[in-house]
Amino acid sequence: MAGRATWVRFVISALPIHVLIALNVPKWFIKAINKIRRAFLWKGRREVQGGCCLVAWEKVQRPLELGGLGILNLEIMGWALQIALQTTIGSGSTTKFWTDRWINGNSINDLAPTVFAAVLTRARNIRLVADALVDHRWAHDIQGGLSLIGLYELFQLTDILSDFVLTQEDDTHIWRFNVSGQYTAKSAYLAFFNGATTFEPWRRIWKTWAPAKCNIFLWLAVRNRCWTADRLARRNLPHPERCLFYFWFRVLSSFGWKLCVPSRHEFSFSDWWRKSAKKIQKDKRKGFNTSVVLGAWIIWKHRNACIFEGARPSLDNLFQAFKDEHHLWCLAGARSLNSLSAGQASGLG
Repeated sequence: MAGRATWVRFVISALPIHVLIALNVPKWFIKAINKIRRAFLWKGRREVQGGCCLVAWEKVQRPLELGGLGILNLEIMGWALQIALQTTIGSGSTTKFWTDRWINGNSINDLAPTVFAAVLTRARNIRLVADALVDHRWAHDIQGGLSLIGLYELFQLTDILSDFVLTQEDDTHIWRFNVSGQYTAKSAYLAFFNGATTFEPWRRIWKTWAPAKCNIFLWLAVRNRCWTADRLARRNLPHPERCLFYFWFRVLSSFGWKLCVPSRHEFSFSDWWRKSAKKIQKDKRKGFNTSVVLGAWIIWKHRNACIFEGARPSLDNLFQAFKDEHHLWCLAGARSLNSLSAGQASGLG
Protein backbone atom coordinates (compact mmCIF):
# COMPACT_ATOMS: atom_id res chain seq x y z
CA MET A 1 0.00 0.00 0.00
CA ALA A 2 2.91 2.35 0.66
CA GLY A 3 3.91 2.31 -3.01
CA ARG A 4 0.35 3.02 -4.09
CA ALA A 5 0.08 5.88 -1.60
CA THR A 6 3.24 7.41 -3.10
CA TRP A 7 1.81 7.11 -6.61
CA VAL A 8 -1.45 8.74 -5.55
CA ARG A 9 0.34 11.59 -3.75
CA PHE A 10 2.94 12.48 -6.35
CA VAL A 11 1.76 11.12 -9.70
CA ILE A 12 -2.01 10.70 -10.01
CA SER A 13 -2.75 13.81 -7.92
CA ALA A 14 -0.34 15.87 -10.04
CA LEU A 15 -2.08 15.12 -13.35
CA PRO A 16 -5.06 17.50 -12.91
CA ILE A 17 -3.04 20.39 -11.41
CA HIS A 18 -2.75 22.30 -14.71
CA VAL A 19 -6.52 22.05 -15.22
CA LEU A 20 -7.13 23.29 -11.66
CA ILE A 21 -4.92 26.32 -12.31
CA ALA A 22 -6.67 27.28 -15.52
CA LEU A 23 -10.30 26.42 -14.87
CA ASN A 24 -13.03 26.31 -12.26
CA VAL A 25 -13.64 22.61 -12.71
CA PRO A 26 -17.11 21.15 -12.02
CA LYS A 27 -17.71 18.92 -9.02
CA TRP A 28 -18.20 15.84 -11.20
CA PHE A 29 -14.61 16.21 -12.44
CA ILE A 30 -13.22 16.18 -8.89
CA LYS A 31 -15.51 13.28 -7.99
CA ALA A 32 -14.30 11.22 -10.97
CA ILE A 33 -10.61 11.81 -10.16
CA ASN A 34 -11.21 10.98 -6.48
CA LYS A 35 -12.91 7.72 -7.45
CA ILE A 36 -9.79 6.66 -9.35
CA ARG A 37 -7.39 7.82 -6.62
CA ARG A 38 -9.37 6.13 -3.84
CA ALA A 39 -9.64 2.81 -5.68
CA PHE A 40 -5.95 2.74 -6.58
CA LEU A 41 -4.89 3.61 -3.03
CA TRP A 42 -6.82 0.86 -1.31
CA LYS A 43 -6.80 -1.93 -3.90
CA GLY A 44 -4.68 -0.90 -6.89
CA ARG A 45 -7.74 -1.01 -9.14
CA ARG A 46 -9.79 1.47 -11.14
CA GLU A 47 -12.90 0.85 -9.06
CA VAL A 48 -13.45 -0.39 -5.53
CA GLN A 49 -16.38 -0.99 -3.17
CA GLY A 50 -16.79 1.20 -0.10
CA GLY A 51 -16.11 -1.66 2.30
CA CYS A 52 -12.53 -1.91 1.06
CA CYS A 53 -11.77 1.68 2.08
CA LEU A 54 -10.46 1.48 5.64
CA VAL A 55 -10.52 5.23 6.35
CA ALA A 56 -12.95 7.88 5.08
CA TRP A 57 -11.60 9.68 2.01
CA GLU A 58 -12.09 13.08 3.63
CA LYS A 59 -9.69 12.05 6.42
CA VAL A 60 -7.20 10.46 4.02
CA GLN A 61 -6.88 13.79 2.17
CA ARG A 62 -5.80 15.72 5.25
CA PRO A 63 -2.16 16.72 5.85
CA LEU A 64 -0.10 14.24 7.90
CA GLU A 65 -0.21 16.42 11.00
CA LEU A 66 -4.02 16.49 10.85
CA GLY A 67 -4.37 12.72 10.66
CA GLY A 68 -4.36 12.12 6.91
CA LEU A 69 -1.95 10.55 4.44
CA GLY A 70 -0.98 13.89 2.94
CA ILE A 71 -2.92 13.21 -0.28
CA LEU A 72 -4.11 16.45 -1.87
CA ASN A 73 -7.72 17.49 -1.50
CA LEU A 74 -8.21 18.51 -5.14
CA GLU A 75 -11.21 20.71 -4.47
CA ILE A 76 -9.32 22.76 -1.88
CA MET A 77 -6.20 22.77 -4.05
CA GLY A 78 -8.25 24.21 -6.90
CA TRP A 79 -9.35 27.07 -4.66
CA ALA A 80 -5.81 27.59 -3.41
CA LEU A 81 -4.37 27.80 -6.92
CA GLN A 82 -6.85 30.47 -7.96
CA ILE A 83 -7.25 32.38 -4.73
CA ALA A 84 -6.83 36.18 -4.82
CA LEU A 85 -4.28 38.15 -2.84
CA GLN A 86 -4.76 41.10 -0.54
CA THR A 87 -3.64 44.13 -2.51
CA THR A 88 -2.58 47.67 -1.65
CA ILE A 89 -3.23 50.01 -4.56
CA GLY A 90 -0.55 52.29 -5.98
CA SER A 91 -0.88 53.00 -9.68
CA GLY A 92 -3.47 50.26 -10.16
CA SER A 93 -1.67 48.97 -13.24
CA THR A 94 -1.20 45.37 -11.99
CA THR A 95 -4.48 44.89 -10.15
CA LYS A 96 -7.70 43.55 -11.65
CA PHE A 97 -10.61 45.80 -10.79
CA TRP A 98 -13.35 43.18 -10.59
CA THR A 99 -11.63 40.13 -9.13
CA ASP A 100 -8.66 41.14 -6.95
CA ARG A 101 -9.02 41.93 -3.24
CA TRP A 102 -7.89 45.53 -3.40
CA ILE A 103 -10.59 47.35 -1.38
CA ASN A 104 -9.46 46.93 2.22
CA GLY A 105 -8.92 43.22 1.62
CA ASN A 106 -12.23 42.76 -0.19
CA SER A 107 -13.11 42.21 -3.82
CA ILE A 108 -16.02 43.77 -5.72
CA ASN A 109 -17.82 40.45 -5.44
CA ASP A 110 -17.54 40.64 -1.65
CA LEU A 111 -18.96 44.17 -1.50
CA ALA A 112 -21.47 44.14 -4.37
CA PRO A 113 -22.26 40.58 -5.50
CA THR A 114 -25.35 41.59 -7.49
CA VAL A 115 -23.38 44.19 -9.43
CA PHE A 116 -20.54 41.72 -9.97
CA ALA A 117 -22.97 39.15 -11.40
CA ALA A 118 -24.05 41.67 -14.05
CA VAL A 119 -20.50 42.09 -15.41
CA LEU A 120 -19.39 40.09 -18.44
CA THR A 121 -16.68 37.50 -17.80
CA ARG A 122 -14.30 39.09 -20.30
CA ALA A 123 -14.54 42.46 -18.55
CA ARG A 124 -13.90 40.83 -15.17
CA ASN A 125 -10.68 39.29 -16.43
CA ILE A 126 -9.13 42.26 -18.26
CA ARG A 127 -10.27 45.47 -16.53
CA LEU A 128 -7.46 46.96 -14.41
CA VAL A 129 -7.95 49.44 -11.58
CA ALA A 130 -5.81 52.05 -13.37
CA ASP A 131 -8.22 52.05 -16.29
CA ALA A 132 -11.47 51.41 -14.41
CA LEU A 133 -11.29 54.48 -12.16
CA VAL A 134 -10.84 56.89 -15.08
CA ASP A 135 -14.22 58.55 -15.75
CA HIS A 136 -16.00 55.64 -14.02
CA ARG A 137 -15.24 53.30 -16.91
CA TRP A 138 -15.95 50.33 -14.68
CA ALA A 139 -19.65 51.19 -14.80
CA HIS A 140 -19.69 50.49 -18.57
CA ASP A 141 -18.89 46.83 -17.83
CA ILE A 142 -22.29 46.33 -16.17
CA GLN A 143 -24.78 44.75 -18.57
CA GLY A 144 -28.58 44.83 -18.32
CA GLY A 145 -30.79 46.29 -15.64
CA LEU A 146 -30.17 46.04 -11.92
CA SER A 147 -32.66 45.13 -9.22
CA LEU A 148 -33.30 47.41 -6.25
CA ILE A 149 -30.66 45.51 -4.31
CA GLY A 150 -28.27 45.87 -7.22
CA LEU A 151 -28.88 49.63 -7.41
CA TYR A 152 -28.28 49.95 -3.67
CA GLU A 153 -24.99 48.04 -4.02
CA LEU A 154 -24.04 50.24 -6.99
CA PHE A 155 -24.54 53.46 -5.00
CA GLN A 156 -22.54 52.06 -2.08
CA LEU A 157 -19.74 50.91 -4.38
CA THR A 158 -19.57 54.30 -6.09
CA ASP A 159 -19.25 55.97 -2.70
CA ILE A 160 -16.43 53.61 -1.64
CA LEU A 161 -14.49 54.07 -4.88
CA SER A 162 -14.65 57.85 -4.63
CA ASP A 163 -12.12 57.68 -1.76
CA PHE A 164 -9.40 56.01 -3.87
CA VAL A 165 -6.59 58.13 -5.31
CA LEU A 166 -4.04 56.48 -7.57
CA THR A 167 -0.31 57.22 -7.21
CA GLN A 168 2.83 56.53 -9.23
CA GLU A 169 3.92 53.73 -6.89
CA ASP A 170 3.66 50.05 -7.73
CA ASP A 171 0.77 47.97 -6.42
CA THR A 172 1.73 45.55 -3.63
CA HIS A 173 0.23 42.08 -3.39
CA ILE A 174 0.50 40.45 0.02
CA TRP A 175 -0.40 36.91 1.06
CA ARG A 176 -1.28 37.08 4.75
CA PHE A 177 -0.88 33.34 5.47
CA ASN A 178 2.85 33.34 4.73
CA VAL A 179 5.42 35.05 6.96
CA SER A 180 7.22 36.44 3.92
CA GLY A 181 4.00 37.88 2.53
CA GLN A 182 4.63 36.00 -0.72
CA TYR A 183 1.82 33.90 -2.12
CA THR A 184 2.43 30.18 -2.51
CA ALA A 185 -0.14 27.55 -3.42
CA LYS A 186 1.08 25.47 -0.46
CA SER A 187 0.42 28.21 2.10
CA ALA A 188 -2.96 28.88 0.51
CA TYR A 189 -3.82 25.18 0.63
CA LEU A 190 -2.81 24.83 4.29
CA ALA A 191 -4.75 27.99 5.17
CA PHE A 192 -7.97 26.09 4.45
CA PHE A 193 -7.10 23.76 7.34
CA ASN A 194 -6.59 26.54 9.89
CA GLY A 195 -8.35 25.64 13.13
CA ALA A 196 -8.36 21.88 12.43
CA THR A 197 -7.42 19.56 15.29
CA THR A 198 -3.89 18.18 15.18
CA PHE A 199 -3.55 14.38 14.98
CA GLU A 200 -1.68 13.85 18.25
CA PRO A 201 0.56 10.88 17.30
CA TRP A 202 1.52 12.16 13.85
CA ARG A 203 5.15 12.93 14.73
CA ARG A 204 5.65 9.56 16.40
CA ILE A 205 4.34 7.82 13.30
CA TRP A 206 5.79 9.84 10.44
CA LYS A 207 8.94 11.42 11.91
CA THR A 208 10.80 8.14 12.28
CA TRP A 209 13.28 6.18 10.18
CA ALA A 210 10.70 3.51 9.45
CA PRO A 211 9.78 2.66 5.83
CA ALA A 212 6.49 4.07 4.55
CA LYS A 213 4.74 0.68 4.71
CA CYS A 214 5.39 0.56 8.47
CA ASN A 215 4.27 4.16 8.96
CA ILE A 216 0.99 3.47 7.15
CA PHE A 217 0.41 0.33 9.21
CA LEU A 218 0.84 2.30 12.45
CA TRP A 219 -1.40 5.05 11.05
CA LEU A 220 -4.13 2.46 10.49
CA ALA A 221 -3.47 0.76 13.83
CA VAL A 222 -3.85 3.89 15.97
CA ARG A 223 -7.08 4.60 14.08
CA ASN A 224 -8.29 1.11 15.06
CA ARG A 225 -8.56 0.09 11.42
CA CYS A 226 -6.48 -3.10 11.75
CA TRP A 227 -7.91 -6.33 13.11
CA THR A 228 -5.76 -6.35 16.23
CA ALA A 229 -6.63 -8.48 19.27
CA ASP A 230 -8.31 -5.62 21.14
CA ARG A 231 -10.47 -4.75 18.14
CA LEU A 232 -11.51 -8.38 17.76
CA ALA A 233 -12.33 -8.54 21.48
CA ARG A 234 -14.56 -5.45 21.31
CA ARG A 235 -16.60 -7.20 18.61
CA ASN A 236 -16.75 -10.51 20.51
CA LEU A 237 -14.75 -12.25 17.78
CA PRO A 238 -12.11 -14.97 18.35
CA HIS A 239 -8.85 -13.40 19.42
CA PRO A 240 -5.59 -14.28 21.22
CA GLU A 241 -6.00 -14.20 24.99
CA ARG A 242 -2.32 -13.46 25.66
CA CYS A 243 -0.68 -10.16 24.88
CA LEU A 244 3.01 -9.99 24.00
CA PHE A 245 4.11 -8.13 27.10
CA TYR A 246 7.29 -10.21 27.35
CA PHE A 247 8.28 -9.26 23.82
CA TRP A 248 8.03 -5.55 24.65
CA PHE A 249 9.73 -6.12 28.02
CA ARG A 250 12.72 -7.78 26.39
CA VAL A 251 13.00 -5.32 23.48
CA LEU A 252 12.60 -2.15 25.54
CA SER A 253 14.75 -3.42 28.40
CA SER A 254 17.60 -4.12 26.01
CA PHE A 255 17.72 -0.40 25.20
CA GLY A 256 17.46 0.65 28.85
CA TRP A 257 13.79 1.64 28.63
CA LYS A 258 12.32 -0.58 31.37
CA LEU A 259 10.13 2.28 32.60
CA CYS A 260 8.34 2.22 29.26
CA VAL A 261 7.36 -1.45 29.28
CA PRO A 262 3.53 -1.65 28.90
CA SER A 263 1.46 -3.01 31.74
CA ARG A 264 -1.76 -5.00 31.63
CA HIS A 265 -3.68 -1.89 32.60
CA GLU A 266 -2.86 0.25 29.57
CA PHE A 267 -5.89 1.93 28.00
CA SER A 268 -4.66 1.40 24.44
CA PHE A 269 -1.49 0.96 22.41
CA SER A 270 -1.69 4.57 21.24
CA ASP A 271 -2.11 5.87 24.79
CA TRP A 272 0.82 3.77 26.07
CA TRP A 273 3.02 5.02 23.22
CA ARG A 274 2.15 8.65 23.95
CA LYS A 275 2.95 8.36 27.66
CA SER A 276 6.11 6.33 27.11
CA ALA A 277 7.60 8.72 24.54
CA LYS A 278 7.47 11.51 27.12
CA LYS A 279 9.74 9.48 29.41
CA ILE A 280 12.51 9.28 26.82
CA GLN A 281 15.27 11.88 26.51
CA LYS A 282 14.65 14.16 23.56
CA ASP A 283 17.78 13.09 21.68
CA LYS A 284 16.74 9.42 22.01
CA ARG A 285 13.04 9.91 21.29
CA LYS A 286 13.25 9.35 17.54
CA GLY A 287 15.13 6.11 18.15
CA PHE A 288 12.47 5.02 20.64
CA ASN A 289 9.61 5.83 18.27
CA THR A 290 11.35 4.03 15.41
CA SER A 291 11.83 0.98 17.65
CA VAL A 292 8.15 0.98 18.61
CA VAL A 293 7.14 1.14 14.94
CA LEU A 294 9.53 -1.71 14.16
CA GLY A 295 8.29 -3.81 17.07
CA ALA A 296 4.63 -3.34 16.16
CA TRP A 297 5.37 -4.14 12.52
CA ILE A 298 7.24 -7.35 13.40
CA ILE A 299 4.42 -8.49 15.70
CA TRP A 300 1.84 -7.82 12.99
CA LYS A 301 3.81 -9.75 10.37
CA HIS A 302 4.30 -12.70 12.74
CA ARG A 303 0.62 -12.69 13.66
CA ASN A 304 -0.39 -12.78 9.98
CA ALA A 305 2.08 -15.58 9.27
CA CYS A 306 0.53 -17.64 12.08
CA ILE A 307 -3.04 -17.05 10.90
CA PHE A 308 -2.67 -17.21 7.13
CA GLU A 309 0.47 -19.29 6.55
CA GLY A 310 0.26 -21.84 9.34
CA ALA A 311 3.37 -20.63 11.17
CA ARG A 312 3.75 -21.48 14.87
CA PRO A 313 3.77 -18.60 17.38
CA SER A 314 7.30 -18.14 18.67
CA LEU A 315 8.77 -15.39 20.83
CA ASP A 316 12.25 -16.49 19.83
CA ASN A 317 11.38 -15.99 16.16
CA LEU A 318 9.90 -12.60 17.00
CA PHE A 319 13.09 -11.47 18.75
CA GLN A 320 15.27 -12.71 15.93
CA ALA A 321 13.09 -11.00 13.31
CA PHE A 322 13.26 -7.75 15.28
CA LYS A 323 17.03 -8.00 15.62
CA ASP A 324 17.54 -8.76 11.91
CA GLU A 325 15.25 -5.95 10.76
CA HIS A 326 16.82 -3.55 13.26
CA HIS A 327 20.23 -4.31 11.73
CA LEU A 328 18.93 -3.74 8.19
CA TRP A 329 17.36 -0.40 9.12
CA CYS A 330 20.66 0.72 10.64
CA LEU A 331 22.53 -0.26 7.48
CA ALA A 332 19.96 1.70 5.45
CA GLY A 333 20.83 4.88 7.35
CA ALA A 334 18.47 4.94 10.34
CA ARG A 335 20.66 7.29 12.38
CA SER A 336 18.20 7.35 15.27
CA LEU A 337 18.70 3.60 15.67
CA ASN A 338 22.45 3.80 15.10
CA SER A 339 22.63 6.33 17.93
CA LEU A 340 21.63 3.55 20.32
CA SER A 341 24.68 1.71 21.51
CA ALA A 342 25.68 -1.58 19.90
CA GLY A 343 25.84 -3.08 23.35
CA GLN A 344 22.21 -2.31 24.00
CA ALA A 345 21.07 -3.68 20.65
CA SER A 346 22.94 -6.93 21.21
CA GLY A 347 20.72 -7.59 24.22
CA LEU A 348 18.10 -8.84 21.81
CA GLY A 349 20.06 -11.97 21.10
